[in-house]
Amino acid sequence: MVIIFASVLLISALNIFPLTVAVLLGVLASFLSGCITSQEAYRGVEWRAIILIGCMLAVASAMQVTGAADYLAELVIRVVGTTQPVWLLSAFFLLTVMLTQPLSNQAAAALILPIALHTAFQLHLNPRTFAIMIAVAASVSYITPLEPSCLIVYGPGHYRFLDFIKVGSLLTILIYFIAILLIPLIWPL
Repeated sequence: MVIIFASVLLISALNIFPLTVAVLLGVLASFLSGCITSQEAYRGVEWRAIILIGCMLAVASAMQVTGAADYLAELVIRVVGTTQPVWLLSAFFLLTVMLTQPLSNQAAAALILPIALHTAFQLHLNPRTFAIMIAVAASVSYITPLEPSCLIVYGPGHYRFLDFIKVGSLLTILIYFIAILLIPLIWPL
């Protein structure tokens, strides 16, 4: 299994095949070598997440077709302005963090990503910068214990809801500052 994983990384890193093709070849090699059975693979799939992502992609597509993404992108531009793209990144970070608290990470990202990308395209900015910021922000669901990994420790740790707000807010602010410094540096606007 380690050899297959390393081979996938090497094939992708050397640009022999795109990452998606390399991963599919790795999956095929895993099945053919007997590292994993189809039943194990089937049990390992998080079906709720796949269904949720599929549904949210449909919502995102509907937002594009109906013009809701255009409207929301223009609203964000109007409220935040266009003089400093870093403020737009910050606004999308905040919006995604707010949505990822009650929703799942995948749902928040699938909902905000089309709006952020449309905003980037409208302003002739790097859409990858916005996509990475949304991905980071969608992972920052520490302010409430509603995220599954937080729920696991909520009861046994005898935590209160307020504990998550206190510690999670500080951690979210720390991650925001790291992200707003590094993401535009690595993926320039």
